[in-house]
Amino acid sequence: MPGNIEFRALQVGLQSVFGTPVAATRRVGLRFAPTWDPHWTYPDVDTGTLDPAIAPYRMADDITGEITGPLSADDVWLFTTLLKGGITPTGPADSAYTWLIEPAADSADAYDVFTAEWGDETADQFRYRDGILDSMTLTWPQDLGPIQVSAQARFGQGTYPQARTGGLSVDNDPPWLYGADTMLYINDNAGAIGITPIMDSMHDASIAFTSNTDVKRFSNGSNANFAAAGYGRGRRGMQTTFTFAKSTPALAEAVKWLNANAQERFIELDVNGRTLIGAAEHPRLRIRFAGYWFTRSEQAVGSNSAFQLVCQHFYDPALPAPISVRVVNRLSAVMAPSP
Repeated sequence: MPGNIEFRALQVGLQSVFGTPVAATRRVGLRFAPTWDPHWTYPDVDTGTLDPAIAPYRMADDITGEITGPLSADDVWLFTTLLKGGITPTGPADSAYTWLIEPAADSADAYDVFTAEWGDETADQFRYRDGILDSMTLTWPQDLGPIQVSAQARFGQGTYPQARTGGLSVDNDPPWLYGADTMLYINDNAGAIGITPIMDSMHDASIAFTSNTDVKRFSNGSNANFAAAGYGRGRRGMQTTFTFAKSTPALAEAVKWLNANAQERFIELDVNGRTLIGAAEHPRLRIRFAGYWFTRSEQAVGSNSAFQLVCQHFYDPALPAPISVRVVNRLSAVMAPSP
């Protein structure tokens, strides 16, 4: 039978112009589940019948999709299409490039906008343009395996059918980013961020980024007027949830949660990958932010009691940016094929 799910593939390419799709340059090792809703609607009018009797009409398209899978250091495009685009990495240093993604708090950074190609081995293949991420959750699992990503993509318009670009293949040995290789730091002030490790305490964690994207649409007198004309940034959110053992340093944070006055925390998650990029350089992901503990809930991990603390991020001008993401990987361009 045609349409084998094992032949599905997601390919992406970085657009230089909004509204102009490009051929894919990278096949990514992530799962994609797209939805294209043209919002066909029956008119809500009197027809003298019990059943719809007037053909439906279309409205603005909503093209979305969920991207899931383990996180590789080479998947830096997930951050530039969500937080801030137009990043030029530094390097190479020992075959490694460093990407610093630091979105502004008081201005609207541009997105990296991408074209996505998706489908199986049949002619049932799609091309979606003007793609961004509207939200993303990173999860550090309790089994200490690779960080898992679940991202919600949005596209401005699509083409169907549209054959995928040929000649691309997935990386067969990605530089995974592991929970086991993660160090958590929590400090009292901006100058000390990344100094005090919280040892033998974190069972798991998750970071949920939300953009609340505003989709711009205009009536332009053409058949393309169902397409999005651009995106505006909405109120950014970032919620981080930690599951802690009842260790001394973790319980000290729980005390701060119940303080009479809110106590600002300066947090770093630093993932130092285990596979070498060059002779000595490792893939890396470092996320820094400030925030406050908002809620606590009781948990159980195996036979041990544990608790969750939820942090809402906060813009502190003492930090270079409200959220700082530093990625070290093998790519000189955001959607280049893996070496």
